[in-house]
Amino acid sequence: MEIFGKKIPSEVIQSVIIVLVAFIIYFIIKSIIKKVVNIKSEKTKHAKNRRKTVLVLFKNISKYVIILVVIISLLAVWHVNTMALITSIGALSVVIGLVFQDLLKDILVGISIIMEDTFSLGDYVEINGFKGEVINFNFKSTRLKSLTNEVRIISNRNITEVTNYSLNKIMLVINVNAPYEEEYDTVERVLKDIVKNLSKDEMFDEIVLAPGIEELASSSVVYRINAVIGIKDQFTAKRKILKEIKVTFDKNKISIPYTQIEVHNAK
Repeated sequence: MEIFGKKIPSEVIQSVIIVLVAFIIYFIIKSIIKKVVNIKSEKTKHAKNRRKTVLVLFKNISKYVIILVVIISLLAVWHVNTMALITSIGALSVVIGLVFQDLLKDILVGISIIMEDTFSLGDYVEINGFKGEVINFNFKSTRLKSLTNEVRIISNRNITEVTNYSLNKIMLVINVNAPYEEEYDTVERVLKDIVKNLSKDEMFDEIVLAPGIEELASSSVVYRINAVIGIKDQFTAKRKILKEIKVTFDKNKISIPYTQIEVHNAK
C-alpha cells in the first residue's frame, strides 16, 4: 500500500488496524459492563458504591486482557513466534508464581473483599487502625483518605481488620445544659423548636429530643438531643447543633450555665 507516493509495510497497516479495533472493542465492553452493572438501579448509597467498585474492577480486567491480546497479535504480525513465547510463559508460570506470591495474595484478598462486600469505593472504614474514605480500590491495594486528608495505601494482603462505618448510620449524642432557674416546660419548648429547625437539614436522617431530663448535674439540668447521621458528617453536624442551641437560647434569654463553686467560711 502506498500513501503520498511512499510504500507502507503491511505490518504497519495491520498494527494500526489491531490497535484501532482494540480501542473500539474496549469502549464497547465498557458500555456493556456499565449497562449490566447499572449503578443507578440501586437505592442505597452503599449498594451504589459496591456496584461502582465492581464496575471499576471489571473495566481494569477487560483493559489488561485486551492489552495482552494486542501485544500477542502485534508480535504475530511482526513475525515473532508467539506460540514459543506463550509456551515459555507457561513454563515460567511456576517461577513467576513464587516470585510474585505477594501479588497473588493481594489479588485473592481483593477478590474476597468484593465477594464478601467488605467495603466499596466511597465507604468510610477503619483498616488496621487507620480511619478514612476508600478513594481507590484494586486487586493490588486499597487507598484511604482520612478526614484530615492523610492518604494511606494498604496492600490487600495486609488487611486483617476492617470496620465499615458506612453500612449503618451513627448516633450523635449532644447533652444540653440549662440552668436550674429555668422552668422545665420552657426549656423543653425551646429544645423542641431547635430540633424542628434542624430536622429540615438533609444532613440529619433523624433528630429528636430525648424525653425527660437526662441528668441533674452540680450546676445545671442536662437534656439530650439525639441525631442519626452519616459518619463523615459527625463534626459538621455537632457544630450545627451547638450553634443552633446557642443562638436559640440567646433569643429566649436562657443562659448556658458554667460550673459554680460555693465557698463556705469555716467557723
